[in-house]
Amino acid sequence: MAEIGVRFPVESQFCTYVYVIFKYIHMYSLRDKEKAIELRLAGKSYGDIKRELGVKSKGTLSVWLRGLQLTPEAKILLQSNSELATRRNLLAFNSERSSRIQSENAEARGAGLKAIGVLSRRDLLIVGAALYWGEGTKSEAGSSYRSLAFSNSDPLMVQVYLRFVREILKVPEAKIYIALHIYESIDEKAAREFWSKCTGLPEDRFTVGYQVSRASKGIRKTLPYGTISIRVHNRLMFHRVKGMISGLAQ
Repeated sequence: MAEIGVRFPVESQFCTYVYVIFKYIHMYSLRDKEKAIELRLAGKSYGDIKRELGVKSKGTLSVWLRGLQLTPEAKILLQSNSELATRRNLLAFNSERSSRIQSENAEARGAGLKAIGVLSRRDLLIVGAALYWGEGTKSEAGSSYRSLAFSNSDPLMVQVYLRFVREILKVPEAKIYIALHIYESIDEKAAREFWSKCTGLPEDRFTVGYQVSRASKGIRKTLPYGTISIRVHNRLMFHRVKGMISGLAQ
């Protein structure tokens, strides 16, 4: 049986198409190769060239750029661009990491807030006693008449302690006194206004004392409004709180 096939003459339209396509591919590749060499001499990395030319494989670039001798200027540019890319990648990484950490921190804080919930009366009693244990005057040496004296510079801690004084110890407002300790660099008027707003107590209930130290000659950013001491002059109340502390220690 004779073989049946199709033969295309050399001058056929099919061959003409094939010729044009291969010529186009060759010219396209040649232009890309020339552009790749130009970019490499301009200090571009293989990755930069690959992205700019749309080349799918770095292997193609390796073939095109094989044996290319970089000038000293091109080497300097390549090193500079490489360091710049590293810094950019590092900045992007740090930015992403910072955002992730902030998100994780916010989630952790939310979980902590939810775990505490609303303080019960007993919760507030325990918290207040613990705060006084850490920041209050506890010594019984010297005078037989003792009073509560709690000192701190954290406004939030001060407000929680005052809740303990007002809601648990039931101390009348007129019996709560404030001693304000500030440095010479601190504005007394601003400090009075700040702590008056924080404590809800009038400024005429405040006494002000200046602390002198080498550090006080400059601006103390860590204590912009000084430190306050919340005082309640009541002997029995002092011993009552000391009893609470003993209860916590058992």
